[in-house]
Amino acid sequence: MKKQLTIHPFPYDAESDGFIAALSSVVCAAKKYTDDTPYWCTSKDCYCQKCGGCTGQSLSKTQLSIYHCLITASGLAFGFDYPEDDSVGAHTIPNTPVGWRWDNGFLADIMEFAGLSFIRCRNKTVAEIREIVKDSIDAGYPAMAANHSVYPNEMAWVSCWKIVSGYTEDGITVMNYGGEMSDETNGVYEDIIVITGEVNRPNDAACKQAYFDVLKRIHTVLSDPSHDALENEIMSDLSNITPENAVMLSYKLMGINGVPIEARWHAAEAFTSKDNLLYSLVNSSSADTVESNELKAVAEKLSDLFFKYYVAEGNNETHGIGWKIWACLNVGPKTGYLPTEESFKLIQQPDVQSEMKQLFKIVFDNDRAVADGIMEILNTIHK
Repeated sequence: MKKQLTIHPFPYDAESDGFIAALSSVVCAAKKYTDDTPYWCTSKDCYCQKCGGCTGQSLSKTQLSIYHCLITASGLAFGFDYPEDDSVGAHTIPNTPVGWRWDNGFLADIMEFAGLSFIRCRNKTVAEIREIVKDSIDAGYPAMAANHSVYPNEMAWVSCWKIVSGYTEDGITVMNYGGEMSDETNGVYEDIIVITGEVNRPNDAACKQAYFDVLKRIHTVLSDPSHDALENEIMSDLSNITPENAVMLSYKLMGINGVPIEARWHAAEAFTSKDNLLYSLVNSSSADTVESNELKAVAEKLSDLFFKYYVAEGNNETHGIGWKIWACLNVGPKTGYLPTEESFKLIQQPDVQSEMKQLFKIVFDNDRAVADGIMEILNTIHK
């Protein structure tokens, strides 16, 4: 007896958080999204009409939209690192110590936001997992599984999550990071998240998280003291470059830059869409017509705010500034976004150091402007 669900491979281009990437594919499968599922095209301000202006399947676009929303509504899009990356000295996301592994409160919130019910298990063999997931997979719901304890290298956290997409006579079928499928009969998984169904909302019951709850969470991350501390640390680093530390600091600063250039773009995409998981809270947070219209006005303001500071070209937006920071050390696609021997020499030049200071300051100033804009809205809207 064998059963396997069709799972769209989870994204792994500008989607560096493996947990959120895997979950975005799980949401697509659980909600039965297909290429025919309507997808809101922000650039055209309408649903996708398959005009040929972009590439990729509609399902891939829907999946990417889900990634935008999950990483944004969770607050993870607003730090300078990802929470499973233990290579950092300290995380820039509140209540996330090094070694943090998706605590139950976080998981409950993000699953509720996604509209999925779940159970979580720890330290189960493949045989035990098969018995746990069988009924859910028969009902069309996949699972996720990971081993966090032993990473073969410091970047393995990116790809440790797998999707359990089926079962065999004596094991399970998993989708690995990148889309490769394999059957497993042996082994143990440390962390298993089994999707058991969908939460009936908004027609039956509104999402427990209101639109303003998401805004408060984002503001909390953006205004966390660790951000000011990191900015001061970067400025100090750039004032104290030596031949001995040039290599280490090149890697450090390029790594820091890689998060906001990617993650803030996801956030802007989430807030500028008019039909996605995040925008659905605008419609479900209030049954009152006046309040609903007020929420839509707020959503429009936030769309402009996030677009202006994070992606609007030629506006010192974070996405463009991030590319300029990379350019300071001649880093980019051709180098795999990693510094080179040339970078180690460039970072020792005073004019390069000065330019990088100015550019990093803009990144932090943009975050402060977004945080201030959110707080202004929170202070003026009566819920």
